[in-house]
Amino acid sequence: MKRIEIIFSQALEEDILSALSKVPEAQFYTIIPEVWGKGYSTPKMGSPVWPETNEIMIIYCDDDVEPKITGPVKELQAKYTREGLAYFVI
Repeated sequence: MKRIEIIFSQALEEDILSALSKVPEAQFYTIIPEVWGKGYSTPKMGSPVWPETNEIMIIYCDDDVEPKITGPVKELQAKYTREGLAYFVI
């Protein structure tokens, strides 16, 4: 069993959902809205200075399903190099 955490700018929510729409196992998820943080892109702090926020999507899946989920996320990372999109597999 794997836990995949996808952290992304709120502006990418529709793109993430669309990219994962063809993966049946990715249709069961939790999204945590309004997450603040600073990574390798512009800080997302929900403040007047840094007004954007991030979201976290959590998906649990079997080991063999992980590439079906992380593959589309990698494609989005290549497309949106400055927007803020990361994932972690636990």
